[in-house]
Amino acid sequence: MEKINLPKISEEKISETVSRVTIEPLFPGYGHTLGNSIRRVLLSSIPGAAVTSFKIENAPHEFTSLPHVKEDLIEIMMNLKSLKIKSFSGEPVRLTLSKKDECVATAADFSKNSDIEIINPEQVIATLDKNAKFDMEVIVETDRGFRSTDDAERDGELGKILIDTNFSPVERVKIDVLNTRVGQMTNYDKLVLEITTNGSISVHDCMVDASNILIEHYKVFAFSEEPKETLVESMEDDDIVEDDLPEYSSDPEYASSNEGDSIDPKTKIEDVGLSPRTANALLSSGIKTYAGLTRLSDLKLSEVKGLGKKGIEEIKNLMGNNEKA
Repeated sequence: MEKINLPKISEEKISETVSRVTIEPLFPGYGHTLGNSIRRVLLSSIPGAAVTSFKIENAPHEFTSLPHVKEDLIEIMMNLKSLKIKSFSGEPVRLTLSKKDECVATAADFSKNSDIEIINPEQVIATLDKNAKFDMEVIVETDRGFRSTDDAERDGELGKILIDTNFSPVERVKIDVLNTRVGQMTNYDKLVLEITTNGSISVHDCMVDASNILIEHYKVFAFSEEPKETLVESMEDDDIVEDDLPEYSSDPEYASSNEGDSIDPKTKIEDVGLSPRTANALLSSGIKTYAGLTRLSDLKLSEVKGLGKKGIEEIKNLMGNNEKA
């Protein structure tokens, strides 16, 4: 039994917050299996920081209108939810913002704190008119996933307004599963992940964290036991073929390219020069090498599921050319 080959991974940086990660070649069907699982973990389980509550002087609840301030509290809340924050502390961090007179208060105006880095300091918080006085206090927490105000702890602090919070630093994960070739086999998968973060964490670190989360969970499926035998192995670089797939024909003349070259009996079926459809039909029937193919009688060959008349002619043409060689 052949082992399942492990793929190679590469990352292409498109911008500071977007990268394209390619994993290939994957065993047929593994593109969607691995792609969907890693996508769900990336979007739901990577820790991040966000504003979870705020308090503004003379604003007891979120439906209050503030004098000399253009935005109402709902708009200010939405502006706070747009902040992209990196926290270096596992505990809640308190930030303050104080502005007065005519100006635009932005995220850069928050009090400096060594535990907090604001990725988008240009984010507008509120627009003030003349004679305005704006004093705000926000709480930044670190968590994962989404937390609604119904699930948040309420300490009864007067004027404290809770926010529905999305902590995930991963904003978008796009999956593409394409075909790639290994030897003569063209049904292997190529998984392409286009990942967008908010800038507080790199795509590389996101992939490492998400993969480790999945690995720890899959260990439970294995009852924490070591495998009795290794079922996977690393693939040699020579086995991976360029992405441009050749055009195959089921015409009997296809195998003529092998004329003059004697085929080693130990040669794998996928490497003898048959079309992918014919090779797959033989592999599905348990025929792995050219020697096994030559031992088949015409009757047994006609019983191979999925082979068809053209496939049989292609095999006979290949074997005839080999005998001439």
